[in-house]
Amino acid sequence: MNMYYQKKFKRYRDYKQRKMYIPKVICPICTKPINKVITSIIHKETGKKAHFDCIIQELRKFYHLNPKEAVCYLGGGSFGIIEENEGHRTKG
Repeated sequence: MNMYYQKKFKRYRDYKQRKMYIPKVICPICTKPINKVITSIIHKETGKKAHFDCIIQELRKFYHLNPKEAVCYLGGGSFGIIEENEGHRTKG
């Protein structure tokens, strides 16, 4: 192997070793690993990262929503409950 390929192989090997040691983040609600940490949100009670969908489901159970109500993410870790008005159509 020439010097170029040795350096390239070393960089690849170092990358693979770093990738193997990334700690897995476990969702405290469903106890499954979070593959896309960027889409996770901090769980208020545990202070750990959780799936966004798990948080939404937990809020739906806690607030006992009517069929015309839905949970909406407002940003910055805040959620709101929206209600469908008569005569207005919503997407979805």
